[in-house]
Amino acid sequence: MSTAVLRISSEAGQVIVPTGQPRFIIGRARNADYVIADSRVSRQHLMIEETPDGWAVRDVSSNGTWLGGQRMLQTVEVRGETLFRLGTPTGPEVTILSEFPSQRSPYDYGGDADMQTMLPNQAGYIPPRSPGANRPTRPTRGDDLDYQDARSGGYRQDDYAQAEQSGHTRLDREHERSKTYPLRQGTMTIGRGRDNDITITDLLASRHHAQVSVRGNNIELVDLDSANGSFLNGKRVQRGRVGQGDVIAVGHHVFQLEGNLLVEYVDSGDVSFEADGLNVWAPGGGKQLMHDMTFRLPGRALLGVVGPSGAGKSTLLNALTGFRPADKGTVRYAGRDLYDEYDELRRRIGYVPQDDILHTSLTVRKALELGAELRFPPDVTPTERSARIDEVLGELGLTQHANTVVSRLSGGQRKRTSVALELLTRPTLLYLDEPTSGLDPGMDLNVMESLRKLADDGRTVIVVTHSVLQLDLCDYVLVLAPGGYVAYFGPPQDALPFFGESNYPRVFRGLEATPGAESAATFRQSRHYVPSAVTAPSARPAPEELPSIRQQSVGKQLITLSRRTFAVIASDKGYLRLSIALPFVLGAIPLAIGGDFKDTNDNFTPNSDAPTIVLIMVLCACFMGMSNSIREIVKEREIYRRERAIGLSRGAYVGSKVVVLGAISALQSIPFTIIAIGTRLPPDALLVNTLLEFMLAVFVVLFASAMVGLMISALVDNADKTMPLMVVVTMIQLVFSAGIVPVSGTPGLQQVAVISPARWGYAAMASVGDFNLLTKAGLKRPETKNGKPVAGSEVPVNPRAPERDALFDHTAKQYVTDVGVGLLGAAVFIGIASRLLRRLDPKSNKKRAKAPASA
Repeated sequence: MSTAVLRISSEAGQVIVPTGQPRFIIGRARNADYVIADSRVSRQHLMIEETPDGWAVRDVSSNGTWLGGQRMLQTVEVRGETLFRLGTPTGPEVTILSEFPSQRSPYDYGGDADMQTMLPNQAGYIPPRSPGANRPTRPTRGDDLDYQDARSGGYRQDDYAQAEQSGHTRLDREHERSKTYPLRQGTMTIGRGRDNDITITDLLASRHHAQVSVRGNNIELVDLDSANGSFLNGKRVQRGRVGQGDVIAVGHHVFQLEGNLLVEYVDSGDVSFEADGLNVWAPGGGKQLMHDMTFRLPGRALLGVVGPSGAGKSTLLNALTGFRPADKGTVRYAGRDLYDEYDELRRRIGYVPQDDILHTSLTVRKALELGAELRFPPDVTPTERSARIDEVLGELGLTQHANTVVSRLSGGQRKRTSVALELLTRPTLLYLDEPTSGLDPGMDLNVMESLRKLADDGRTVIVVTHSVLQLDLCDYVLVLAPGGYVAYFGPPQDALPFFGESNYPRVFRGLEATPGAESAATFRQSRHYVPSAVTAPSARPAPEELPSIRQQSVGKQLITLSRRTFAVIASDKGYLRLSIALPFVLGAIPLAIGGDFKDTNDNFTPNSDAPTIVLIMVLCACFMGMSNSIREIVKEREIYRRERAIGLSRGAYVGSKVVVLGAISALQSIPFTIIAIGTRLPPDALLVNTLLEFMLAVFVVLFASAMVGLMISALVDNADKTMPLMVVVTMIQLVFSAGIVPVSGTPGLQQVAVISPARWGYAAMASVGDFNLLTKAGLKRPETKNGKPVAGSEVPVNPRAPERDALFDHTAKQYVTDVGVGLLGAAVFIGIASRLLRRLDPKSNKKRAKAPASA
């Protein structure tokens, strides 16, 4: 071996690489031989190996190393002094000096005599200083983990090569090795409970989550009906055989089979994230919305995505989250394909849309409690959920606002509360869409500082924003050009000099005036461009259906969602007062109409008051039912989208709305009917009591109309569109009711009116009141000739009386039929509303749009 001495120096201090050590690792991980705590540095970045002729430096990072302004693509022999930049062309500077002892002054090490006593077994070692970087030192993992020495438990190039050859993930590079568990014959259980053989402290894991069964040389993973599922090599399994190198995932913990050991790794968030060659076309293979989007992030990095309108920021965010996967290209998390392994990895994704994902009438704690119930397995106790909520509130500085109603929070506090909801499940990837939109500069700074802290504490945070005031807090900035091109990716301090402008508004104006392809070409020719060194991007359809990640059963979700809806209504005093007042106010309108439900006993004088009373009652009930529900889904559009992505059952969501609206309709129908009818009741009951029969008919109109409103609420994308539609639909129902124009016997109108709740509600009340008799409908007599009736000839007794409507027959059978068909119609509208909600499901559950053949 060479007798040359290798000295390394950077902002983190100086060190002499000891001779006789096979490998020396420079990186961000705490167990590296030389630690540089900077987000641009990979956990294992440079590997230094002693050779017969000196020292060789190899780049083993995911972020790259620059030498002389060029990316280092092969091993470099160090002779004399060599300067490296880690992570980016302007990343942390590391100087590696190779020299013989005769070239050095003994004073460089404090004297020759001191060199052997500075650190046992490592002559000449000088402990690194705390880094003097712009940002504080970032811990690389929790203090409770059992760390291993870099030379015994850290990354090794040959280990990585072996893992790559076996087709498995880069666990040693991208996750924290924590513990090892020797396998034994029989079964070993994995879960959150202390009685398991392998206990994991992760609320995403069920108390008894899975078991590993060992029978001779056969090893099987068996899922124990866990809430979140068990995964083998990224695929959900109920039972699967485990081979050497295979990876088992339970929550945030992964276990790899190595010999007769299960080696546990914890996803601490210190993992790389890559977008490689992402291309997106409009549905149908039309216009291309994104072009070859490529960039890489180290773990615990904060990325700001900016650009002019139409640059594709939302398209990029949908592609990165997997909500709408790219048609071509790959997104990698810790080296794993996000699209291929989305069922497992989506649990590690947090997403905060531009609109708050909170019910603003609830307190902060109540909103988080209900969110935690939906997100965690059913065996997580209220105490465990409460403890996690307290942790998140403390992390985001919201403890003092825990009992404050969300609507009373400032804009920045409200946004942090939305983030808190996402942090409940400890995501390691956090996406935010316009988190500072509408905030003043002070609040903007407050939110961005909070995101900076979240990244420092162990998450990769990607922020899409129009605000450029606080981009200096980011580790990287991605500037998009119109058409979805990369115009710049790199450190924020280099962005404006790259564009040659003094501020971002000028940059955006220049990008809008320049073709996107030209801006992208300029960037690719610059020193900031980092060519992709990973495998070529693929173009393939995503799975048509992903297994559910439902943490709760449908029934449990139904109960939780119903409780939440009732809590929202009860906490919204204005809405609550209006819901209580409506039946009393609207009931007074038909009460003001004189008349009763008695027969005039005159064939030429029909009772015209009774149909008018019922018509007004139907109109009021239609309005009241639709007003209860017309905004119920559209106001929660973003909340539903987010909760659907993390396991919300569509059936439970719609069912909770049906339960709550059904209860409201039942409660409103009682005072409304009593006030509207008063003592003006028909003399003959069909079933039990005419008042109850009227009340049930009113409920049918109320409830079915509420379901019509629910369908409209699922159809529109903006609450402002609901009121005009409510007026139009109410007027249509008025026509279909048969209270204004005859429906029975009218071609076209009779068939179309079948879908109207007003038609069946009016018919049920008309059946109770015997409207065919009261209106003299269908009363005929034969013509006479010479005072004698002519056989087969009949004429109406009253020429102006309507035709008889069979739905108005005064029989119990007809009344039950009218009520039953009205409720059946309500069920149809419920089904349509549920179907319409499918449009809001993550597109990962469907095939990706087909890219043009030329692509």
